[in-house]
Amino acid sequence: MSGHPLDDPNPAIFVDPVVPEPVAEGDFGFVEPEHKEFPPIIVIAVTNLCDMACIHCAHPVIKKSPGYKGTFMDPALHTKLVEEMARFKDQLWVVRYAADGESMLHPKFVDMVEETKRAGIGPVDLTTNAMALNEEKMRRLLLAPIDVIDVSLDAHTKETYEKIRIRGKFDKVTANLKRLIELRDELGSPTRIMTSIISQKEALDEVEAFKAYWGQYVDEVLVRGLNTDLGIVNVSETYFKDDLVRWPCPQFWKRVTINHDGAIRFCVEDWFNRGVVATLENHTIQEVWQSPVYEKFRKLHLTGQWNEMEMCSRCNDWQHMEWDHGFEKAIAKVMGKKPIRKVMGSRQAAESGSG
Repeated sequence: MSGHPLDDPNPAIFVDPVVPEPVAEGDFGFVEPEHKEFPPIIVIAVTNLCDMACIHCAHPVIKKSPGYKGTFMDPALHTKLVEEMARFKDQLWVVRYAADGESMLHPKFVDMVEETKRAGIGPVDLTTNAMALNEEKMRRLLLAPIDVIDVSLDAHTKETYEKIRIRGKFDKVTANLKRLIELRDELGSPTRIMTSIISQKEALDEVEAFKAYWGQYVDEVLVRGLNTDLGIVNVSETYFKDDLVRWPCPQFWKRVTINHDGAIRFCVEDWFNRGVVATLENHTIQEVWQSPVYEKFRKLHLTGQWNEMEMCSRCNDWQHMEWDHGFEKAIAKVMGKKPIRKVMGSRQAAESGSG
């Protein structure tokens, strides 16, 4: 044992050794050498509260689980996070406010974005359902300026939208999105604006119309794959393929997720927080990223032994965790940055249908 404080993480992460599985072809590893120091993608959940109950999301299930308590990230914790990210700001692909809740519900969220941008960090993205956007918040975000705002709509028509995004108000959200675009242009803000739709049966017939309509207004339209959130979401269709050879999960080389309470977890879809490795209270992101346990995660995935990790063993969502089609690629494209080099050595990434 090395005596590293993260030598013995949550024991529930691992299970008994199993026979390795085949691994897809690819140049898997850190895309850039400096990524060994610090993850290029930081996903931050400033709250676990949400004002919708979308049919494709784990939140409605988690909200009913024992022990759930809606809370907000302490602004002091956010400041600590910003101070560490600022040290590595030149090698970040994106800081993304998303994950377990609707960021706009945090009463200090806009303050947090302003704090992050004052530190010179970017690109900074907000993924939002846009229900809580108002004129003042839009103006402050655009003047910060936040780099990207990604509005999740998931349908072209009001009828479909309100079947998918329970408690969402189609007219309000689409009006907010159009006003955001209009105000961005009025202010001359450099913020890029995207919108997205999930490829799921309720909206399949609307994907092309959605792309054509919103393509007139926004800087980029995204079509995302449908995930099960590690089996939490009971979807009748998954669009997963049985004949794909599995690849290592890119999260171990690209990103970490920070919970509203400062917990650091390795999987963005870990709604039950079974993969929490440490907390910001006791460790830095850099310590976790360079720890023996993260090296073990990477080795297990590179050698096809992902089934020795409890969560990974029952994951099908890996098919939508693509090395060459991640969210960072959309950010690079919409920000006009040079393309990130490709990793996959086969056709599988192009064929798996990830959004």
